[in-house]
Amino acid sequence: MPASWKCSHCGLVNFASDQSCKRCGALVQGVEIPPPAAPVGIVLEDGYVMPPPPGLPPELTGGTWREGSTLVMSKDASLPDYCVKCDAPANGFRLKRNLSWHHPALFLLLLIAWLIYLILAMALRKRAIVYLGLCQEHYQKRRNLLIAGFIALVAAFALMFGALASDYPLAALLGLLGILASAIWLAFVARVVTVKKIDDRFVWLRGINENYLARFPALPQ
Repeated sequence: MPASWKCSHCGLVNFASDQSCKRCGALVQGVEIPPPAAPVGIVLEDGYVMPPPPGLPPELTGGTWREGSTLVMSKDASLPDYCVKCDAPANGFRLKRNLSWHHPALFLLLLIAWLIYLILAMALRKRAIVYLGLCQEHYQKRRNLLIAGFIALVAAFALMFGALASDYPLAALLGLLGILASAIWLAFVARVVTVKKIDDRFVWLRGINENYLARFPALPQ
């Protein structure tokens, strides 16, 4: 029997005794294992498990909760093997999302100096990596919309440069607007959930299916 196995979804090497991936929660050999109610620590990228930070009550050292229509999860929590958009079985598929968030008040700096905003946003943002379950239908829908957005972006670039070469300023302006619209479209389609907040230990997510949220207990006050 091998001493370890490599997750086919995220690439993490797990111990042979592990029946699900420590990083993304993908199952091995198709056996469904219920997610742990309270992880004993924080799983790092290399699989090492750190002890939970001191000062937190036991019920808040790891896990997932609901707060109204918002999903609240610790950064080390593994989400169940269901689609976050429709609650259908995800069959082990996980979409890796690198999320970031900063306080909305920083957007006011865009009215004054966008360069200062960029510097502060990069310095003060909070980040988290989550693995979201998606069913085949929602995965294909997202993929098709992304492909359409990239095609529109390439077409807009071709229109703008072609118009500039032919000295058609109005067509070039139309191409520029197409580039901006395509970029906004791609940013909108790429996101599966909306980040409400991220701090040092927890992530708040919106846009989650109601039945999916109903699986979790209410957030302790």
